[in-house]
Amino acid sequence: MLRIMQSSSAQSTLAALLAEQRALEERIHGLEARPEDALVVGEALLAFAAREESAFSAVARLLDPAVQRDLAGEHEQIAEDLQLLEWLWRTTPDSPDVTVLTTSLLRRMRQHVDRDGRLLARAAGLGGYGDNGLTTEDRR
Repeated sequence: MLRIMQSSSAQSTLAALLAEQRALEERIHGLEARPEDALVVGEALLAFAAREESAFSAVARLLDPAVQRDLAGEHEQIAEDLQLLEWLWRTTPDSPDVTVLTTSLLRRMRQHVDRDGRLLARAAGLGGYGDNGLTTEDRR
């Protein structure tokens, strides 16, 4: 009985996270390459990532350890690049580096959010939590 309740709770958490991810996905795909937009949405992505990591901890055995490391590494890289973009935009807003970094960040954030959606959908769809783990193949 406890396993059913835990499974139901994890499914509910993942379903809520998936809905939040879809809203973030719509938001990020609607952006133009403006640094101020990239910074705002980047912060939303990192806040989502913290909740995502917490939710995935409840179903950690579903994720291949390589996927977990990749997600965490991407979150760290995005956070560092957001800090750099904020500094560049504040100190040298007319620098071509601002545009290049903004474009690169938005592309990577879109890819990351899209992949998160696939992982979350698959995790939410796995009702039995058996040996059906999410693997590195799901990262594509």
